[in-house]
Amino acid sequence: MLSSLKDNGADNSDLTSKIMSTLEPVMTEHWPKIEPYANQALAAAHNDETVEMLARKVYPWLPMMLRLAVKEDKFVSLALEHKGPLLAKLAELKNKQNS
Repeated sequence: MLSSLKDNGADNSDLTSKIMSTLEPVMTEHWPKIEPYANQALAAAHNDETVEMLARKVYPWLPMMLRLAVKEDKFVSLALEHKGPLLAKLAELKNKQNS
């Protein structure tokens, strides 16, 4: 897993999709802790500080192998760079939890 997440010249979108696929089970498992931040992030989607705060809150809950491969600052910059898909995933999880 670690070698598949390292950015060895791999396309940034490939790395992002791997991180996003790893993120979904973590967000689902820790949803009660994430929900207040997710609501803030969804309400202020244009606000980079809110998205950054959410990324920093979620990062410690990521699997250890992912945290070894992707440092917190890189994860935060990826979250900011791809906040559209991240916010879409948050909205999808919020809808699943509320159903």
